[in-house]
Amino acid sequence: MKKLFFLAAIMMMAISASAQDEFDDDGIGPDKRKNVVSLGIKAEGNYSSMSKYDDVDLGLKSGVGFGGGLVIAAHFGKRTQGSDPGTGLFGIQIEPSYIQHTIGTNSEDIKISYFEAPVLMKFYLTPNFNIEVGPNFCATLSSKPDYIYAENSRIATGDLKGFDVKACVGASYETKNGLYASLRYNLGTSELAKNFKTKVSAISFTVGYKFNIFKF
Repeated sequence: MKKLFFLAAIMMMAISASAQDEFDDDGIGPDKRKNVVSLGIKAEGNYSSMSKYDDVDLGLKSGVGFGGGLVIAAHFGKRTQGSDPGTGLFGIQIEPSYIQHTIGTNSEDIKISYFEAPVLMKFYLTPNFNIEVGPNFCATLSSKPDYIYAENSRIATGDLKGFDVKACVGASYETKNGLYASLRYNLGTSELAKNFKTKVSAISFTVGYKFNIFKF
């Protein structure tokens, strides 16, 4: 008999907790919140390439870079009427980050550091899988070495300061516990500098973790 009372008590607690999820935090009325805002962190690896440099042959080669940053995301709506908030078809994600790109040359590798902030619209084809598209705002922080050499020419590469808005498109897989992975292509649209008229594009692979901070 005691076991029956114990099982009944557990069932009542489970039913009560399930019912509570359908109400606001104060437990007074139905939870009408539909959207979720999340915060998190990410790490990124990239494979970068540079468009042709017209003045001399630099022997440009693609290179591997890295970076990381923050994740700020909003997921809108409910997928069905009974779904949790933040499970709808659309979302937006912003990732302010420090990213380094590497480009190989016949002289030595060019390493360019950026502050990047992709602003991505997310279209959820399934609860876990989504397509991402949007601008990636990039500002050059530094570059090295100071000079590279090609065909008896010395080319300044130590101050390639500029601003670029890359066109970004990709796909992402997200788990219920907040882990995600994304594969993206970033197409450079602006030249690095007046003395270095090339554009940097990159394929990037991102892994991250984000957690819900509030619903509205």
